[in-house]
Amino acid sequence: MSTHTLELSDFVRLLGSPELAIPPSCLALIKQTDWGYDWVDGQPLDDLVTSLLERIRRKEFSIVVHGDKTRWVRGWGENLDDFVASKGDLNALAPKYVRPNMPVRLFRRLAQPVEPNFEQCWRRVYQEWLFRTYFADRERIFEFGCGSGVHVSVLAEMFPQTKVVGLDWAEPSAEIINNMHRMHGWNTEGRVFDFFHPDYSVDMPANSVVLTFAALEQIADKHGPFLEFLLAKKPKLCVFIEPIREWYDPANFVDHLAMRAHDTRNFLVGLTGALHKLQSQGKIEILKEHRVEFGSLLHEGYSQIIWRPL
Repeated sequence: MSTHTLELSDFVRLLGSPELAIPPSCLALIKQTDWGYDWVDGQPLDDLVTSLLERIRRKEFSIVVHGDKTRWVRGWGENLDDFVASKGDLNALAPKYVRPNMPVRLFRRLAQPVEPNFEQCWRRVYQEWLFRTYFADRERIFEFGCGSGVHVSVLAEMFPQTKVVGLDWAEPSAEIINNMHRMHGWNTEGRVFDFFHPDYSVDMPANSVVLTFAALEQIADKHGPFLEFLLAKKPKLCVFIEPIREWYDPANFVDHLAMRAHDTRNFLVGLTGALHKLQSQGKIEILKEHRVEFGSLLHEGYSQIIWRPL
């Protein structure tokens, strides 16, 4: 029996949204899951932290290497093979690194959920809120760094009249999106796109929205070319959902672990400063910045920066 549970007030805090602004479909999804959890404390916390510190010391996870897309071609290639073999089963799009029964980061502490697929359930609630709040009534939706296509598939079903373009530098990712069109008849298009060398031939109508979801985390401090690309294309809205190093609290040990892992993996840095500089120059308007205090063991990957070019 869990001692805590996420209440609606907790979702309001996590999403950074007034309760009245949460769509009914999102509220319905919240009711479908057991959000019970226990804090990880005492010896279990000591053991978990020791394990995480050892993983950081040994660098036992993927490290971002500028220009190297090998592991993404391999990883999304596995999802592509599964998707085709299953004749379009959306379960085949789940990233291989997502594992059940894992502790999560919650409100700057570590928690052990009751529901085995707690983070996946949270992500589906988050998608429902995020997409219906910011992506409705757009002429075109672009997800840059779309990976296995888990977000594109939700968007394509949610907004069948809107063209959803999934872009990624790994060719299998683009193939997954194009297979969605062939297998499900969805209004989707896959394209190869490199954040470091943007393709300016991408046609972006004025009433378009841009999404990145744990994708810019992979480009370290090399976000300049992509931001210049967006300034030139002038979409209606840009929605960045990313782990933001600058928003962690170094005085909090759980945050300190995230910062160390973030640095070890060569993850995203300097984006908030770059956007604030562009705002001070009158080139963009930042509409929302919100730290989402939820994530996997080592990162909060759901924080929001929402802005628009001027």
